[in-house]
Amino acid sequence: MRLPRRYGAFFALVLISAAVVAQGSHGPQAPLRTLVTAQEAHSLTIEEAKRAYPVHLRAVATYYDPNIDPRHGALFVCDPTGCIFIRIPNAALDTTPDLPAGALVDIVGVTAVGDYAPILINPTIRVIGQSHLPEQAQKTTLTHMLSGTLDGQWVEIDGVVRSVRLTAWNAILEIAGNDGSISAVTLRQTGTDYEAMIDSRVRLRGNAAPVFNRKFQMVGARLFFPTLRELTVLEAPPSDPYAMEVLPISSLLLYRPGLDLVRRVHVQGRVTLQWPGRLLCIQQQSEGLCMTTSLPAQVGTGNLVDILGFPAISEFKATLEDIALRPAGGSALQPIAKPITASQIFQGDHDGELVVIEGELIDQDRATGDLTLMLRSGDSRFLAILPKESMAPGQLIWKDGSLLRLTGICSVQIDPDAATLGVASVRPVMVRILLRSRGDVELLRSPSWWTTRNVAGILLAVVAMAFAAFAWIVVLRRRVRQQTQALRESEERLRHLSEHDALTNLPNRILLNDRFSVALQRAERFHEGMGLLMVDVDRFKDVNDTYGHHAGDKVLCELAKRIRHSVRLTDTVARLGGDEFIILLPDLHTRDEAQTIAAKVVASVAAPFNIGNEQSPIHVTVSVGVCTYPEAGLTIENLLRHVDDAMYNVKAHGRNGFQVYQPAEMQSR
Repeated sequence: MRLPRRYGAFFALVLISAAVVAQGSHGPQAPLRTLVTAQEAHSLTIEEAKRAYPVHLRAVATYYDPNIDPRHGALFVCDPTGCIFIRIPNAALDTTPDLPAGALVDIVGVTAVGDYAPILINPTIRVIGQSHLPEQAQKTTLTHMLSGTLDGQWVEIDGVVRSVRLTAWNAILEIAGNDGSISAVTLRQTGTDYEAMIDSRVRLRGNAAPVFNRKFQMVGARLFFPTLRELTVLEAPPSDPYAMEVLPISSLLLYRPGLDLVRRVHVQGRVTLQWPGRLLCIQQQSEGLCMTTSLPAQVGTGNLVDILGFPAISEFKATLEDIALRPAGGSALQPIAKPITASQIFQGDHDGELVVIEGELIDQDRATGDLTLMLRSGDSRFLAILPKESMAPGQLIWKDGSLLRLTGICSVQIDPDAATLGVASVRPVMVRILLRSRGDVELLRSPSWWTTRNVAGILLAVVAMAFAAFAWIVVLRRRVRQQTQALRESEERLRHLSEHDALTNLPNRILLNDRFSVALQRAERFHEGMGLLMVDVDRFKDVNDTYGHHAGDKVLCELAKRIRHSVRLTDTVARLGGDEFIILLPDLHTRDEAQTIAAKVVASVAAPFNIGNEQSPIHVTVSVGVCTYPEAGLTIENLLRHVDDAMYNVKAHGRNGFQVYQPAEMQSR
């Protein structure tokens, strides 16, 4: 069959093109062209950026910091097309010219792959004049920045300054917007009162930058701005925030029309509990409020204090974050503790209040430092926590079986699964009494030996019961079996509730401590290894803020399942609270086994979480600290502290990974 001429010409053209392509693939590559704009360099693919394209830019320096990263100096520059990050080697910092914000620079360098996106390296920088910072900045939000499309660009955000942290070289402002909070970093200026910026509503311009993990994946965002001239105060905080109206504690987190961004509020109350550097509780008439804080003890119990803070939710309860306080004056007046029963505290109405309650001591433990007492009152069980500062090392004062009267702060833990559609209420599942000192525990009765009178009475009762049983043997046997079974089931339910987390059904701190002690004793006796992993969900607050707390709870439950499937049958996975988990690895032969399990945990969590309800899959990552016995310590306290250090080291270096505790590295952190 003969093809028309036009088809023959077409096939000839195809063959010629193929020959040209084949020749080009085996011949020498054309020299790389010189890139002359920031957009050209930043828009390269990762593979193209690796080819080290030559770059020659004329741009404006927007942020220069030789100390922000121990690996290298950091420089952002912008030209009319966009912005890009430049890595300056430490060896070249002494010869790098002064680069104030707005300096016009001529830069020659090559492209490379940074920690997240294409950057410039090995630069030769020459200051050729003074210009100004970009006049136009893209208005953005944290959500948009987390997409990665604004990497390095000059952007503008609005928000409220929540807190300030100062280092030797930098000031870090935590800016809260409608879609979350972001850290804004600037060069520290001597003589500036950064604390005065707290609670101001601001507009800020700077270079967007990623927070990344070891796989160079973006897991967060931050902002770098050169000076406070790029910060515009839209709404100043009160000149004297303590002069603001004192709000009732009961009004926190109530509905208010037109509420935009949450601002700082002023509450007042008498101090009922202080765990320095950890927890502060106050009471305002009949309302109580507890807040986590890093502040040391500043006032005594019973003193009236003014507290400034930002309303927030903690375990389904109202609290204040980023607090500041000062004494309100007047003499100390000890709040009156309210006597209540175990059934009353489980109604949840006394959360945060100073109460008095009696119970029989059935167990006590201080593996984590604080002394944890488990008490029983009727059919109810509850915990009491005495801070480690109030106890001598290894000292246990009260014997099991003692009847105690406790005075402390009632802290209710909530069952999130109790919230139902239409009636979105929650119910208490566990109660803790937070004690201030040993003086809050009064011994009412010590356990006693059997007396002759009691023994005689019991024998008479046994004889009478034997005669009655003889007459009603069939009926009583049946009843005894039924009652015994019911008691066993009730006891098992109570035991399970006291030893397991209500949300994930994982062992809680009490059961973990018990298993931890047994594993440590076994390791010491048989000279075996033991591992400990601390797992913390990265930016879990963003999941709750974006998808809601119910979705966050489902993610925690699914995450618990994945962790259990990643460990051995002999390992213990426990939830410490919130988004923090502990994995106990007994009978380790080598430290590599712990690292293998940690890697499996990180990998299993990386898969998307499908929680149903027509929501898109949720992506979360975890930071895992790893330590082993005996390398990281010989006691429970040391192992817990060191695995916590290792986990926070992972967070400090990008999250989404694991880190084995190394004493030298952790101490230098």
